Amino acid sequence: MLKTLLLVVTFALSLLAYSVQLDKPSHVVTQKKEKPKPLLFRDDAKELVVDKTTGLMWQDNKDTKMIKKNQKDAKQYCRSLVFAGYDDWYLPRVKELKSILDPKKSAPAIKKEFKNAVSKHYWTSSPNLSDIVNAINVDFGSANAYQSNRRGRAYIRCCRGHSNSLI
Repeated sequence: MLKTLLLVVTFALSLLAYSVQLDKPSHVVTQKKEKPKPLLFRDDAKELVVDKTTGLMWQDNKDTKMIKKNQKDAKQYCRSLVFAGYDDWYLPRVKELKSILDPKKSAPAIKKEFKNAVSKHYWTSSPNLSDIVNAINVDFGSANAYQSNRRGRAYIRCCRGHSNSLI
């Protein structure tokens, strides 16, 4: 009986010691980890923006606020684009395109490193999985994504690189 009581007391003391170690002293202040801020770099000479966080390079010339096409032609435009010394451009997916938006801004709602944009809809290569007639575009006025008929016309902003962090 004494052995059992000693075992219970030892067990209880070990639990108490464990819980005391888990509690933080009141004078210790823990710092909240902040998300790293995106590292965007604008190359004025080449008219592009590099996002070191996502690994993407973005077209940012006057064409991005002048050329409008349907989604099929927008994809083809990006695939055939030779710009800033690169020929491997593509029409971005919705998550990629939304990564350059700044919802705190408007007219247009795009990050400050970009100089060429209009507050209108830009195509993505993302399909609307519930309706094959429509595809996803992003409104640079409101920073929201919408579905539109693939045959409609919207602006184009091509990108290149691998954005594994956004998939």
